[in-house]
Amino acid sequence: MIDPSGPRRSLIVLSVLAIAAVAFVVLLVLPFLHPIFFALVLAIAAQPLFQAISKRVKRPALSALLTTLLMVVAVLVPLAMLTVTIINEATTTYGMIAQQSADKGGWGQYLNDLLDPPVQWVAARTGVPAPNVEAALLQRMQTMSASLLRWSGSLLGNLTSTLGDLVLSLFVMFFLFLEGNAISKGVLLWMPLPEARTKELLATISDAIVANVYGFVAVGFAQGVFTGLAFWFTGLHAPFLWGSVAAICSLVPIAGTAIVWAPAALILLAQGAWGKALFMTLWGVLVVGMSDNIIRPAVLSGRTEMNTLVVFFALMGGLQAFGFIGLFAGPVIFSVAIAIFRMLREEYTQPFIQLETGSQ
Repeated sequence: MIDPSGPRRSLIVLSVLAIAAVAFVVLLVLPFLHPIFFALVLAIAAQPLFQAISKRVKRPALSALLTTLLMVVAVLVPLAMLTVTIINEATTTYGMIAQQSADKGGWGQYLNDLLDPPVQWVAARTGVPAPNVEAALLQRMQTMSASLLRWSGSLLGNLTSTLGDLVLSLFVMFFLFLEGNAISKGVLLWMPLPEARTKELLATISDAIVANVYGFVAVGFAQGVFTGLAFWFTGLHAPFLWGSVAAICSLVPIAGTAIVWAPAALILLAQGAWGKALFMTLWGVLVVGMSDNIIRPAVLSGRTEMNTLVVFFALMGGLQAFGFIGLFAGPVIFSVAIAIFRMLREEYTQPFIQLETGSQ
């Protein structure tokens, strides 16, 4: 006679072993979570390119390799050209400022002449003595400089780790291209959901990643161009340099490109160029800042169900929880959560709809 507790006991043991195995796998993969997720983002965003290459190159490994190399070229070549241009403009700007400071008696006198107009303006409006305002401003600048130096040192110290993560991301991306179909079939096989629901979840994840990648690129490019045009129009130096910096700063929630154009407006104000300072402020708020509210929804339209407020919290929460990669992970998590609750509502209401239809 078969003991009915035998299969149950076996199931319990296997379940415990499965949970332990998953825990150990997570422990092993956790240190590489960021490069793996970054590779997943790039692989999903580059799927149209991979599909186009696969139609012409019938060998899957070669198609995956060519797509990976093209992604490297598409990212690294423009980045290298941008870096060279930024270095050249920064060098020219530094030489010009150094020449101006030498003409005015050195860096100390130059900075004093530069800070004197805004210091006198603040002192006249607040009643605080000008030396106190200048001391507070210099102390704040020293604090920011120290923070910048610490951040730069940390960045250089983590350069080896960053390069290692980049190489790992490229390696993972190659295998995601190569084994993408097999991975999808495995998810469909092992996911304890109807195949249609699993495909819907995978499509939701893909759409959220693609929409956010394209959204960041479009918004960054547009805001960088608009900021550079403002610098060029107002006669400020290195418009390409600061336009590029603004494109990068567009990734920062809340502050965004104001990190670039707000100090520029203050510099124009300190120089007595009131009209240009007003133009820079209005352009930054109405054109540069508001372009995000026009471009991002246009890119996200039809791909995600998130409105602007939800996108904001997804970006801020993702950044707080996961760092830079959270800018992509946050919207994906929100999109999947919305899709799951929508499926729950449909599953819950479907029996009642069928009951009402049958009773009629």
